Amino acid sequence: MDRVNTLYVQRLPAWLSLSLWFSGFIGITIVGFSLASLSLDAMADQVGATPEITKVRAALVPKVSAMETISDESPQALAIARAALLYASFWHTGDASFAHGALATGFIDRTLPAGRAQGITGPLEASKAFRAAVPDLSVSVEHLLVVGDRAVVRLRFNGRFTGVFGGRQGQGQKIDFRAVDMYRVRDGFITDNWHLEDYQTLFSQLAAGTQS
Repeated sequence: MDRVNTLYVQRLPAWLSLSLWFSGFIGITIVGFSLASLSLDAMADQVGATPEITKVRAALVPKVSAMETISDESPQALAIARAALLYASFWHTGDASFAHGALATGFIDRTLPAGRAQGITGPLEASKAFRAAVPDLSVSVEHLLVVGDRAVVRLRFNGRFTGVFGGRQGQGQKIDFRAVDMYRVRDGFITDNWHLEDYQTLFSQLAAGTQS
């Protein structure tokens, strides 16, 4: 009996070690799969190239073109320019499909105005609100500069203030102002945006009391 107990005690550590090794292996595998899943999710959030978006985006044709384009002629330059023009087309038409085709799902507005939602929701809501004031809004691209993974765009906005803005009813005032955007583009999608609008000109036009 003592010999049996001795053998059991001697064999127990090996069995226990095997169990611990197997449990550790399973744990590491689970953690590995979890980290891989998180990494893929993060990549999807950044780039946004889901099959559905990619398919829709491939069928999109920009509604605006740049009056002047300066490019470093890099391999990605055409994809960067296209993303910039798709986003300009969104502001030109108000069609949300252009925004989804241009912006990554993890899109970040680096100069986010107060009260505007972060991400793609922000531009969608801003466009809807502005078009309520200027229903015939049109946007042109005066200059497009593409260097490295960046695009700098000089935009011009035109229309008539015939709707409502800030509780004020428009009287047909002419709207004509400019904005400058800088985009970071990855895999053909805009991931980051820095922008500056000529709000002084815009608000003075909105406040004008007579039709020009």
